[in-house]
Amino acid sequence: MLVWFVEHKTPIQIDRTKDHVMDSAYNYLRTINIKRRYSPLKLLVDSGAYTAARKKIELDPYKIIEIQERLGSDIAVPLDYPFMPYMTFEEMKKRWIKTIENTKLWVEVLNPRIDVMPMIHALNKKNLEETIKIISRIAENSDIVGLGTIVDPTFTLKGFLSDRQPRKELFEMLLYAIMKVKEFGYKVHVTGFGSSPLTLHIGLYMGVDSTDSSGYRRKAAYGKIVLPFTGERYIGNGKATFGVSMLSKKELKFIKEKCQCPVCSSNPHLLWKDWRARAIHNEWVIKQELKKGLKLLNEGLDIYEKYLDKLFLRSSLWHLWKYIKTQLKYKKLHEYSPNVITMIS
Repeated sequence: MLVWFVEHKTPIQIDRTKDHVMDSAYNYLRTINIKRRYSPLKLLVDSGAYTAARKKIELDPYKIIEIQERLGSDIAVPLDYPFMPYMTFEEMKKRWIKTIENTKLWVEVLNPRIDVMPMIHALNKKNLEETIKIISRIAENSDIVGLGTIVDPTFTLKGFLSDRQPRKELFEMLLYAIMKVKEFGYKVHVTGFGSSPLTLHIGLYMGVDSTDSSGYRRKAAYGKIVLPFTGERYIGNGKATFGVSMLSKKELKFIKEKCQCPVCSSNPHLLWKDWRARAIHNEWVIKQELKKGLKLLNEGLDIYEKYLDKLFLRSSLWHLWKYIKTQLKYKKLHEYSPNVITMIS
């Protein structure tokens, strides 16, 4: 699995030569001199479509392409049209058609200079299969496909994950979508699974090949840090209004004595003062959890499952982990997953 860490015009870290970085063309819409202020190993540039949909803003496809080219994208996401909960079926169908049209445009204009990652939005399971077939024809050179909004019978949330509790129905559709995309030989990118250690491990277990993390920044801005094994904790100096769990004495001791992140190993007190310090800490934890998950998965699926059983036991996501594990054992989704050894690189 690859985790793309989200950066903006004002980056958390300038030196990203060892990192896969994700940015959004939306951040540069009003920028005259478009250039990135960080140095990535590889750069994935999103169109900003979800932000635009939420704010009800129309984006110019050719402006988005221009920004993606100027930023030096290695992978570009076409301007897609996500479904929102308030939309009618007819509105979503029109947006589905526009997404397909823009995917064709991106392939024609950018490929093969820049890899194109099509986004899939689907109205139901039948439409999902239809969409994948269309994508396989117009973007046959693409290596990876992103999963956007896949409508389930209780479609009420934006996207797959948020800071609130996800639902079983949503994961049922996600599991089905991953399986179908892999049947066509594509790798799968799912947004947001790199935002916390728990969702990261869920994504890795499900066979997700690529995800992104903006949560490491967002949580930091709200005064939160993430910790291995125990989840996120609020340490103040932010505006968090939900999910406020305070540090235990044991966790405080871990930060001051055992955490080896660049912040805690030099000056852990910065976590209480500087949101950027919290973001650097959060990113480090996510990277360590990814390494741990890959190592355990290489040792065997049963070993990884035992670790995850223990990890989720005290989590509010326990019921989802139990559901996902049961579903995968019956649907055998891992038969469609790439060899884990290849994911490490």
